[in-house]
Amino acid sequence: MTPQEMTEIRNKRMLAALNLEKPDRIPIMFSGQMYFKFIDPTMVVADYFRRPKLVDENLIKAAQLPVLDEMDSAPSATGMPQDSYLAGFAAMWFAKIKLPGRELAEDALWQIDEQGPMTEEDYDTIINKGWSVLKQELLGRIGYDPESLPKPDMEYVAQLQKRVAELGKANVARAGGLLPFPTFETLSGARKLPQFFRDLRRMPDKVRAALDVMDQEEVEATVKTIKAVPGVYGFIGGTRAGCDFISAKVFEKFYFPYYQKVVPAMQENNVKTWFHNDGAWEAFLPYFTEFPKGQCIWDPDHLTDIFKIKEILGEKMCITGNVPPALTSVGTPEECYNYARKLCEEMGPTGFIMNSGCSVPPNAKLKNVEAVILATIGK
Repeated sequence: MTPQEMTEIRNKRMLAALNLEKPDRIPIMFSGQMYFKFIDPTMVVADYFRRPKLVDENLIKAAQLPVLDEMDSAPSATGMPQDSYLAGFAAMWFAKIKLPGRELAEDALWQIDEQGPMTEEDYDTIINKGWSVLKQELLGRIGYDPESLPKPDMEYVAQLQKRVAELGKANVARAGGLLPFPTFETLSGARKLPQFFRDLRRMPDKVRAALDVMDQEEVEATVKTIKAVPGVYGFIGGTRAGCDFISAKVFEKFYFPYYQKVVPAMQENNVKTWFHNDGAWEAFLPYFTEFPKGQCIWDPDHLTDIFKIKEILGEKMCITGNVPPALTSVGTPEECYNYARKLCEEMGPTGFIMNSGCSVPPNAKLKNVEAVILATIGK
């Protein structure tokens, strides 16, 4: 079978799950970038930044290992300087990035270092002059200059994309790359989280007025982005809105209205909304039942009870997950196999994608990942 034929089969499998139809088998994603360690266990997380081409080489080799070759998703090869990518990612919260081998230990995970450059007076700037005006000012305050960061080698990127395509993995496209985070997330980073939570109590009306302006601009930016880079789904992250983090009252007034605006806008442009929500969201799941069937995907980390997600949202949206990172790192192959079998039996066969809880950790054991895959394909 040619790589193109394999890609067609895997695309069909993934799309069936996303559309709440029954695929030939449950698709397997297993998000993450640390598979290069399966090829060379002496490598460290810092190599992700220092030796990106070697990382890419090992990611491609890992994708072809026995059992791992059953994964439907393509490896997360870098294709660009990862310190540049992560600096831009942190800047979404107007934060800086700490990297392994630089500010952190060689094998540590990178960290977002909040700066909180926004002042209380800046709420008026948003309300009176617009969010885009203040946004550029805030980026300047933290010294973020994307033009000064290393740029990708586009010839290398083209070669890398060709090699990944030859693996025959699914290439169901993500629209727009990484879309804007909910405005609550952005504003909490701009103010720094403790101060933002005080703002919610001290001047809730002003915060809501600023969010109204931001919502409109960010929804427009989302539509512009997905039109420029079309795809099946758009990825929107959520990290600061679990029910163990904020109250239902705060969620309903300050967070959820953004979803109520951006999901219909994406639907109008034939793009599904992929909610990647970290933390515990059980108490907030009923809010998401208002969205159209088959329009959204719920992608938790391991902290939200996936069986509760199934109970409340299983008839409405595709669900991915939810193998805990701790299980693949410190569990046994038998424990991983049994957990994955339970997921397959209770979550599948329609509307479910086997996936890691957020990402496979750097210290995951190959045998544990293999066990999850074998359980999913029924071996």
